[in-house]
Amino acid sequence: MNEARAVILGGEGAVGETLAVQLANGSSAVTLLAGDAHAAERAAGAGADARVTDPSSTATLDREDIDEADIAIVTSRLDSQNLLLAQFLRLQGSGRVIALVNDPANLEAFTEAGIETVCASTALSTALDRQRRGVETVETERSSNRTNPDRHTEHGESTDEPERERLRSGGAGGDA
Repeated sequence: MNEARAVILGGEGAVGETLAVQLANGSSAVTLLAGDAHAAERAAGAGADARVTDPSSTATLDREDIDEADIAIVTSRLDSQNLLLAQFLRLQGSGRVIALVNDPANLEAFTEAGIETVCASTALSTALDRQRRGVETVETERSSNRTNPDRHTEHGESTDEPERERLRSGGAGGDA
C-alpha cells in the first residue's frame, strides 16, 4: 500500500514546520516547501523532504510536481497568499487542498472559493472552550460529590469515611 503524499507550502512560520515534522514522524511522505531555511532544516531532520524555495511562485509550483500530491496544505502567514495558492492548486488538479486561515473574517472568501480551511483562531478558541468545559465538568462532579456525602460504590458500601480514614493513616486504613 502506498503512503499518502502531502505537500506543505509556505513553511516560513511555525505552522508549516510543525505540521511537516508531525506528519514526517507519523511516516507520511511529506514535502515542505519553505521560505525559511531554519524551518526546512528542522523538518528535514524529522524526515520530511524539505526544500528552501519561494512557495508562492508559480514556477516553484510547476517545478515541484505538487499536482502529484494526495494533499496540499497552504500555511503561510498571509491569508491572501493562502487563498491564491489554494485556488491555483485546485486549478492544477491537486488532490485535496487545505488552507490555513489566520483571520476568521476571511473564512467566507475561502468558503466561496470552495477551499477547505483550518482557521487558527477558531481552532484555538474551540480547544480552549472544550478544555474549559472539561474543567467545569470535573468541578461539577466534585461539587456534586461534596453535596452528596453518603455516596456508595458499586457494591453498595459507603466510601467517604473509610477513604478519609485511610488517607489520614497513610493508606493503611484506620486500624494501623
